[in-house]
Amino acid sequence: MRWWVISVLGVLTLAFAAEYPPLLAHVLSYLSQNMRYSSKEPPDTPKPKAEYDFIIVGAGSAGSVLANRLTEINDWNILLIEAGGPEIMMMNIPMLAPMLQFTSANWRYYSEPSKHACMGLKGGRCPLPRGKVMGGSSVLNFMVYARGDARDYDGWAAMGNKGWAWKDVYPYFLKSEDLLIKDNWVQPEKHGKGGYLSVGTAPYKSPLVHAFVKAGVELGYKISDYNSGDISGFSFVQSTIKNGSRMSTSQAFLHPIRKRKNLNVVKYAMVTKIIMEKDRAVGVEYIKNNRRFTVRASKEVILSAGAINSPQLLMLSGIGPRDHLQSLGIKVVKDLPVGYNLMDHPVIGYVIYTVDKPVSAYEEIVTDAKVIDDYIHHRKGLLTITGGLEGVSFVDVFKPPGTKSFPNLEIQFCTSSPLSLPFVNANFGISDEIYNKVYNMNGKKVYSYLMFMTVMHPKSRGRISLRSTDPLAKPRIDIGFFNHPDDVKVLVKGVEFTKNISNTRAFAEFNPKLYDKPIPQCARH
Repeated sequence: MRWWVISVLGVLTLAFAAEYPPLLAHVLSYLSQNMRYSSKEPPDTPKPKAEYDFIIVGAGSAGSVLANRLTEINDWNILLIEAGGPEIMMMNIPMLAPMLQFTSANWRYYSEPSKHACMGLKGGRCPLPRGKVMGGSSVLNFMVYARGDARDYDGWAAMGNKGWAWKDVYPYFLKSEDLLIKDNWVQPEKHGKGGYLSVGTAPYKSPLVHAFVKAGVELGYKISDYNSGDISGFSFVQSTIKNGSRMSTSQAFLHPIRKRKNLNVVKYAMVTKIIMEKDRAVGVEYIKNNRRFTVRASKEVILSAGAINSPQLLMLSGIGPRDHLQSLGIKVVKDLPVGYNLMDHPVIGYVIYTVDKPVSAYEEIVTDAKVIDDYIHHRKGLLTITGGLEGVSFVDVFKPPGTKSFPNLEIQFCTSSPLSLPFVNANFGISDEIYNKVYNMNGKKVYSYLMFMTVMHPKSRGRISLRSTDPLAKPRIDIGFFNHPDDVKVLVKGVEFTKNISNTRAFAEFNPKLYDKPIPQCARH
């Protein structure tokens, strides 16, 4: 068994086993199923060929789909290269999503220190989790299935990106999807059936998320199917889950094709360079088991290594900003602004409300033997909640409900908080000083919920650049959060908006109170 498999077990058992002995027995029972599960994944190819028609770099959310589609052509031979290893069953317990960031399935990237953001986090840096595993970041994320708004796609097409209009991409959403939700808040005619990717909803829903959705209606918003092309409104989360378990892109798109003869997969292989000949990509170099290999592509090299690794690999291969590459002694193949225009969604994550009823997830419940048994043997209960995230809304905070607008804020409703689940704090990376002074309850049982506020169309921009020519060195990530003041304005308005949600009649029975203990560095404000 791989050491990183044991690390997942270690994270759980070291955190809880001493205090909650029943957990260890259940975890060991669950882990024992791992070998049968891994056999459903395409196997590691011991001796890859010297040449393939297509080489796909990265077996994540994009690479898994590409491998599936390209291998439909029997005459084409495909090589899929992944830096990480196999996905394991432990990774598919939805509630444990935050803990996966502490395993080797995460690249563990961090932003550079900034004078605008991340100042309350360890080292002044934001954690930027990315998947290093079969299935990529679809194994680490909180499983929210969100296509986006049709207006975004149409906007990209208007910029000159032919084929990216909503009418162009929508048929492929339908083709890939297998809708499992039967609730009347979903518009089934806007979804697909029978596709590879299961889209469901958690079997368990807390009273708090029902209050959240009702609060939206009370404020004048609709209960929306945010995957219909119009994201506006409040809703329960649509998730990439099936039978109460995570459905990663590896499970969805690679497990069913594991026996295709024209697909080879190489795992634990780090691609270090794209081989270029006369401005054409003809192959890749990669390292596995401390040995360097070269493989060629007769048709195409497809780079699907994610928003961080893809630009890093391009620059290491000589494709990027001339001045930057020359400063590191890299031969310039093509002078392009690779790494610039980095966009991510700034968030405020610790808007917490306490409640006076036992309706939220807290540590004793999550680690209770019955809760664990409900999940392992019946795939139901609290552990089916996707990382604790249950509800979502998309609103324009500057316009009243009912007016025509383009949402600028996403609110993600979580049925707990670091006050109730202390181990979640490490997931966000809050500094020990701030956690101990503000959020540490010292064993006191607290029921709570929080709302993440996310800027939908950030104006701030960052940049990814190389730290050195060493392909194993992590790149420099200047995240750029809040270098445009409009993003701050959206989030400040969003905090005010959460008060409106919690002050509705829908939440009255829980007596929510804003947890407003000031952060010491901000107390003067």
